[in-house]
Amino acid sequence: MKRYKAIAVLTVGLLAAIAARAQTPEHHHHDEVAPSAASSSVETPSLKILMPQNGDAVGTTVGVIFETPADLAGMTMGGPHTGVHLHAELADKVVMPTRQQIIGLGANRYLFLFDLPAKPGPNEIKLYWADEQHRTITSSIQAVHVNVKP
Repeated sequence: MKRYKAIAVLTVGLLAAIAARAQTPEHHHHDEVAPSAASSSVETPSLKILMPQNGDAVGTTVGVIFETPADLAGMTMGGPHTGVHLHAELADKVVMPTRQQIIGLGANRYLFLFDLPAKPGPNEIKLYWADEQHRTITSSIQAVHVNVKP
C-alpha cells in the first residue's frame, strides 16, 4: 500500500514539475559538473533514496524521491552561501540542483527530476553531498541501479 501511495505522490509531483517547467524557463538553470574523483569526509545530514529502487524499470524522464532532514534552502545551489550542497548524478552527468528544482513532498521527502533524458538500458542514479570544492562526501553517497525503458 505504501508503494502505491508513493507512486501516486510521484505521479502528482511529476505532473506539477512538468507544468512548472512549461511556465518558468529559469527552472532549467543549474550547474553541471564532471564527477569528482576527489572525496571529502565532512559530516553531513542523512540522505536516502526512496524511489526508484534497485532493479526498477523507469522511463527516459527520470525522477528520484529522497529523504533528508537537511535545510535544502541552504544546502543546494543558489543558497545564501555555497558550502556542503547536494549533487545528483545520472549517466555520468552530475548536476547541482537549486532549491526551486526540488519539490517538497512533506515529512522531509523530496522529488527531483533530472533535466536530461536517460539513455535506455542500465543506469545508476546517485545522490550525495559535496563540499564547497565540489568534492564528493563519500559517506553520503546513495545509489540505485535502474533499467531505463525506451
